[in-house]
Amino acid sequence: MRDIQLLYAQGRNMRILATLLMLFPLFVYAETTAYLCSYTTYSDSEGNHKVDKKFELNFIVDNESGKSYLLGNNGSSEVEALKSGDQISFLEVTGGGNLMTTAIDGKLGTVHSRNTIIFGEIVASQYYGKCVVK
Repeated sequence: MRDIQLLYAQGRNMRILATLLMLFPLFVYAETTAYLCSYTTYSDSEGNHKVDKKFELNFIVDNESGKSYLLGNNGSSEVEALKSGDQISFLEVTGGGNLMTTAIDGKLGTVHSRNTIIFGEIVASQYYGKCVVK
């Protein structure tokens, strides 16, 4: 009787192991990549400046769905990610129709460009910083 119980337990363990091995590629594929970016300087029509308040942007890329999200000072939104070689760029169109772009190079240097039109006038700025990948 003891031998039958042992064989049953081994068979059950093998089925569990086989199931986990079949699901393993799904766990690997479902990973996300996070780009945590901090900006220390910016340029606008008046010149170059140090950032007064902490300015960070965090991008999350869902490798399974192919969707990307921006988590910033004003909440979160879906963005378009464009990857080429060791660089990645994110494009955001705001609710007001303004375009924001963020480029991250292979050394994790980043530039965030804001191209905003307020009362019919262009208000542009660029922020410079570094990112960390998690």
